[in-house]
Amino acid sequence: MMKKLYRMVAFALAAAALCFSLAGCGISDFFTNRDNKTPDDPSASPSTTATATPEAATPVPEVSATPETTKEPVKVEILYENEAVTALSFQTSTVIRLQAVVSDGSTGGIWTSSDASSASVDENGIVTCWKVGNPKITYTIGESSASLSLTVTEPTIKICYGGVEKTDISLSGQWGYEIQLTAVVTPEGSEVTWSSEDPAIATVSETGLVTGKKMGYTNIVCKSGTAKAVCIIRVTDNPPAAAAAAAQATPDPNDKTPRVVITCFGLPNSDFTISVGQSVDLNCTMYNIDPSTNKETWTIADTAIATVNENGVVTGVKEGTTKVICAVGDVKCETIVRVTDKKS
Repeated sequence: MMKKLYRMVAFALAAAALCFSLAGCGISDFFTNRDNKTPDDPSASPSTTATATPEAATPVPEVSATPETTKEPVKVEILYENEAVTALSFQTSTVIRLQAVVSDGSTGGIWTSSDASSASVDENGIVTCWKVGNPKITYTIGESSASLSLTVTEPTIKICYGGVEKTDISLSGQWGYEIQLTAVVTPEGSEVTWSSEDPAIATVSETGLVTGKKMGYTNIVCKSGTAKAVCIIRVTDNPPAAAAAAAQATPDPNDKTPRVVITCFGLPNSDFTISVGQSVDLNCTMYNIDPSTNKETWTIADTAIATVNENGVVTGVKEGTTKVICAVGDVKCETIVRVTDKKS
């Protein structure tokens, strides 16, 4: 019985040893074979580290570029009296109105002047010409603009007779008491106005026709804008109507009342006009007064306007009106003197 038991134990141990032996050989070969595998060996086990395979890129459809729309600048024009202009010329003191027209009808642009001291422009396009110059008037709206070249001039004017400039003309019956004057103006074609400073001496029509009315002196004035020209008109003898009036003013020889009459060119003169610096001789005619024992005295009311010497020579000093008085004792006579500044 004991022998049988020993055999069974020995058999179990031998079997166990055989199993361990076989197991050891298998594990060793497993590790040896694994280490000796090459990547080309089809039996090689895959690497434990997986390599990511990139995904194929999804093609993006081509989109054709839309060309940018370029906005064309608007067209701007400056109008004067409803006509497009790029250059104008005006005299000083002239006021005009400009308009701006934009092709797309937009509004709200800005008016500017390159020289506001010569010509200014307000927000409504009203241009005022101040002094000689060449300013540029511009209207700007957005990125568009239009400009106008403006020439501001100082007008000049001359009074002429027979194409020759005149500043002093004597008018008498030889002329029929009429003379046609003309105005030469720059810029040519400018409007002119005529006037007489003493229509009682001579009148002038709107076309420059001067008519003598009575003996004396006056200024004929021609204006264009700020320009002014003056011509002295001397009526050296009385037209028939004035001569008759002067004759009536002569005292009746039967009247024995002492009188003093101021005369010019031998005829009574109640008023006359001279220019600054101009002189005229006045005379004192006495009636019923003995000139051998009485001498006239000449005085003037305002010596700042005109002066008179002891011989009755009156000289204009500055523009204004005053009176010249001739006195012989208590008998007096006076005449009005108008002084004008022909240079103004």
